[in-house]
Amino acid sequence: LQPATALLVAQDADGSPMPQEVSEIDSALLHRNDIVKILPGTKVAADGEVVSGTSYVDESMITGESVPVVKQEGDAVIGGTVNQNGVLLVRVTTVGTESLVAQIAKLVQDAQLNKAP
Repeated sequence: LQPATALLVAQDADGSPMPQEVSEIDSALLHRNDIVKILPGTKVAADGEVVSGTSYVDESMITGESVPVVKQEGDAVIGGTVNQNGVLLVRVTTVGTESLVAQIAKLVQDAQLNKAP
């Protein structure tokens, strides 16, 4: 459900994003506190917090909500959801097995392995 690649934004010595310096990397290489650029029409690369930008994000795969949700600075975003129309810079908060999508997948797997009473 997560995208294969992410646009990693370089950070200065203070940890502030430098949006003009972007490199494409494998999403599996992301770490907590990395900043990623999310373009319109692309999936959010990892769970995180918006540090810059405003956009609508389609979270229907997680919440079932059919209407995209406005995301702006300070809001949490979920990896695998789809950015609709604006550019977002997101600071990664969880990766790998800690991500919300991975936790949901584990719960489903565990439920399938257990017998019904």
